[in-house]
Amino acid sequence: MNENKDPWKRLVDAAKTAPVEEQPEPPPTVSVKTLRDSVQALLLALTWRKWSLLAALLAGIFFLVFYFFFRDDSPAGESIIPTEPPAAPLTP
Repeated sequence: MNENKDPWKRLVDAAKTAPVEEQPEPPPTVSVKTLRDSVQALLLALTWRKWSLLAALLAGIFFLVFYFFFRDDSPAGESIIPTEPPAAPLTP
C-alpha cells in the first residue's frame, strides 16, 4: 500500500507539521450589574416560594378548621327522616 495515500499517515503527518495556534480564553468578566440582577432574581424566587408555601399551609389549616366545624356527626347509616311517625301521647 502506498504510504502517501493512507489517510491515517496523512493525518499524523499533518498533526506533526501543523503549527499550534492556541489562544488562551479571556478570563470571565462579571459586572456588578449582572451579579446584582442575578442575586435579586434568586431572592425574588425564594421569597415567592416562601410566601406560596405559607399560603398553602394557611389554606390547609382553614380547610381543616372548616371541615371539623361543619361536618355532620350523625352516623352514616341513620336516616335523617324518621321512618315511623312519632307516637301520640296517650290521653286519659
